[in-house]
Amino acid sequence: MKCLRIFLLLIGLSASASPAYAHFPWVTISEEGKVTYFFGENPADRTYKLPGPIAKCDVELVSPKGTKQKVTLHSVETDDFVGRQSSENVDANATLQSQVTFGIYHGSRLEYYTVHVGGKLPTSREDAAQTAPQQDLKTLLVDTDNGVDAYVLWKGKPLADTEVHLFCEEGHEEASAKTDQNGKVTFTDKQVEDGLNGIMVGHTVQDEKGSIGDQKYDSASHYLTVTFHDPEETEK
Repeated sequence: MKCLRIFLLLIGLSASASPAYAHFPWVTISEEGKVTYFFGENPADRTYKLPGPIAKCDVELVSPKGTKQKVTLHSVETDDFVGRQSSENVDANATLQSQVTFGIYHGSRLEYYTVHVGGKLPTSREDAAQTAPQQDLKTLLVDTDNGVDAYVLWKGKPLADTEVHLFCEEGHEEASAKTDQNGKVTFTDKQVEDGLNGIMVGHTVQDEKGSIGDQKYDSASHYLTVTFHDPEETEK
């Protein structure tokens, strides 16, 4: 039934160009300090079996200087969690990243980017840019007096008129908004809830041609998920 469900979700995704109700990889750090990587509709959806490419994807720990270290993960399958987890603890303030080509769907290559921003969020865009993973599709998160600003960039340039979805720890979509000409959306303190929050954003590039094995594609659909903790909580 779950295979049928994700197939129908992907059909809906293709028709609506909205990533809000399909499955995507997420990465975060558990309360016990373990790196946790899973595949779901939102940060709370953690019991879907990992598809092949996701099950093999590398997760890297990114230092403040930009160096990367692969995190060793092992498979975990319980009633509450299906995914991959580290044996060793990591610093709760760590930044994590991953990127994987999922495959080809309806002639479009699906590329997934996954990030966890640990610890306190930067208070300026400049500081956020210095510590952000170097990925083609990324979001700079900035803690403000009124909430959190998210700047969406594609290859270093602002991505305007792009819908950004915000989820809370329980999996509810708390808000969605389109970026302005600077690639920015603002989520208020009321929308950013206590605990873990997740952001999801998608960007389709037309006329990006290539092949994976013997399958050809003529466009690429790039999707990014980012997890972070409520800035007010991390300041306590």
